[in-house]
Amino acid sequence: MQNNSGAYSDINKLAGKVYFTILSVNILWFLLIFAAPYLESLGGNYESISGFIYLFFSKVCHQDDLRSFHLFGLKLAVCSRCLWIYAGFFLGVVIYPLRNKIGNFDTPSVIYLFIPAILLFLDVLLDIAGVVKNSFFSRSATGLLTGFVLPFFIIPGFVKFFYEVNSFLRNKISYKN
Repeated sequence: MQNNSGAYSDINKLAGKVYFTILSVNILWFLLIFAAPYLESLGGNYESISGFIYLFFSKVCHQDDLRSFHLFGLKLAVCSRCLWIYAGFFLGVVIYPLRNKIGNFDTPSVIYLFIPAILLFLDVLLDIAGVVKNSFFSRSATGLLTGFVLPFFIIPGFVKFFYEVNSFLRNKISYKN
């Protein structure tokens, strides 16, 4: 009978690295959102750094001043919906190990991803069509829900991906020797 405790330990070590990488990047990403207005408020050379942060986030967000929260009288680096997507994602990442084992490959039913995404899409579509004007609350709520469910799909996907890459490389190396 073969002992799989070594493989289980390898999965958990790898999963821990994947999890903490996702958590660390998410914390940094979230801090940058708030750093942009703070650095701009300091003036001087800090304004240049702030400008770079705003430019960086402009690639993923429209940054509409009227649809953004403000800090120090300056808009955050992303709009309210994006802010809450990232906040929801952070919350989901923090809660993930309380609900699932980090080395888990299983994802929930895709319906848990579709429902928040459909609500978000409807919030945008109904606003654009002029049927219902969305609000800070609707943008924030749909963003939070969508962001919250994403880690439950992304973390197992990344763990499985890196586990399979790691296994493939180990087999390749052991085959050559």
